[in-house]
Amino acid sequence: MPRPFMLLLFILLCAGIAGAADLAAPGTITAVTVYPDRTAVTRTAQLTLPAGPQTVVFDPLPVTLIPTSLRVSGKGAATVRILGVELADRFSETSALPELNELRTAIDAQQWELRQTGDKMEVLASQEKFLASIESSSAGAASREVAAGKPDVAAWERTLNFVGTRLTEVKAKRLEQLKRKKEQEERLETLRKRLEAMQQQKPLEGKRASVLLDVAKGGEFGLELGYTVMQTAWTPLYTIRALPETGEAEFDLAADIRQQSGENWPNIAARLSTASPATGTAPPELRPWWLDIYQPRPRFKALREAPMEAAAMAPAAVKAEMAEDKETEQASADIVDSGLQVKFALQRPVTIPSDGVAHRFPLDHQRIAARFSYLAVPKLRESAFLHATLTNSLPYPLLPGNANLFIGPEFVGTGRIPQVPMGEEVRLGFGEDPQIVVKHEQLKREKSAPGLFGKAVRLKLSYRTTVQNLKRAAVELELRDQLPVSQNNQVEVKDVEISVPPAKRDEQGLLTWQLTLQPKEKKEILLSFTVEYPEGAIVSGL
Repeated sequence: MPRPFMLLLFILLCAGIAGAADLAAPGTITAVTVYPDRTAVTRTAQLTLPAGPQTVVFDPLPVTLIPTSLRVSGKGAATVRILGVELADRFSETSALPELNELRTAIDAQQWELRQTGDKMEVLASQEKFLASIESSSAGAASREVAAGKPDVAAWERTLNFVGTRLTEVKAKRLEQLKRKKEQEERLETLRKRLEAMQQQKPLEGKRASVLLDVAKGGEFGLELGYTVMQTAWTPLYTIRALPETGEAEFDLAADIRQQSGENWPNIAARLSTASPATGTAPPELRPWWLDIYQPRPRFKALREAPMEAAAMAPAAVKAEMAEDKETEQASADIVDSGLQVKFALQRPVTIPSDGVAHRFPLDHQRIAARFSYLAVPKLRESAFLHATLTNSLPYPLLPGNANLFIGPEFVGTGRIPQVPMGEEVRLGFGEDPQIVVKHEQLKREKSAPGLFGKAVRLKLSYRTTVQNLKRAAVELELRDQLPVSQNNQVEVKDVEISVPPAKRDEQGLLTWQLTLQPKEKKEILLSFTVEYPEGAIVSGL
């Protein structure tokens, strides 16, 4: 085909595209894949396309959209060639999120209710003041009647009963209105915080995408627009229940999903990915490792550069979480392993609004093997602390996140799970276990004066440590104590007696026992020693 004809065909095609009316895509969000710091969104539009050049417009799109992430695909009965996609900024005079208007309406209504409550409280206060004045005037009249010798006791009783009954009713109503006012103020504050969080999204801004199509044969066609948005995240939340009796740990994983992307995700299929796209796809490169003799800079130069260095070291501001968490009931997720990453596919469609609130969804529930042991330092605290060593036998790595820790049904505290690859171990502390009883007591502290020919004072100290296992299974316990270590050749530690030899004794005086306690078994360790020092000396540490 001659080149002039090809050029003419291209010009006509472009002119046709420019002249064709835009087709608004009634695209709905059908799926999202949430990463730790961003989300891949898929919009789907079912179109009836006529033959010829067409422009399909997706509008509005959120301002948080990453322009380089746009991708287009489709399939259907129509024969379509996708020529390209253009992205442009858009501005609207009205809010892009209808929730903003709903929140403002709710705030106005709440303020109106609060004013009504205040008016009722003012009326009740006036009634209480009026009744108090009747009570005061009645008391004055009664005093005058008594002075005149003509008291009307029946009238006094009627007045007192009326005033007492009404005052009781008014005070009860005031307390009720005061409680209602407090609840209304709390609701109003919550609504204001949600409004503030949503206003930070700059909802008047947005984007629109125009997809250029060459339709050779008209018909039904499903067009998919994919893109990535920021200001979204998911974080893991763990619940780990230690079951020392069976040598297991009950493991629950949930996800808190927050998003302020600028668009709501209604009734969508959601996946959560453990990958971090922000870390890049290429490995880091080594730079030369230079060595040199340090040369201090002149003082005047250092002083001149100090403000610049301080500015460079200033940390970036961190946005506060604006709203309280919301928990969402949901079945566990399916686990999809794609090699380089693991995805959790929620089993049911979910709705996640762009409100910055954490929406919680359970992902997995497992029981994994655990090695339990106890650590006790009775000299400092008469308690045994449970530790569990867990091997990550799950089909996915553990991401860093907070954990709620339980021993059986009892909540014992919170902890932090680090990054744990598959097959690696993690050690967790579960706090004190009251079923391991630990006692530490001083049995003797005797001070002997110097003898006839000696000049040294002798201080005899002895201690008893008792541990008992009240559980129905045997436990391993690491027990720690210590001997004093002299830092002066005039102070000596001698006559050391230990009833049960420790498994380890180091140069700093630390004693370690590795004990196995059978159910209901009690063990006792006696420790005694003598400290000698010159008469009149003050020994620190005693």
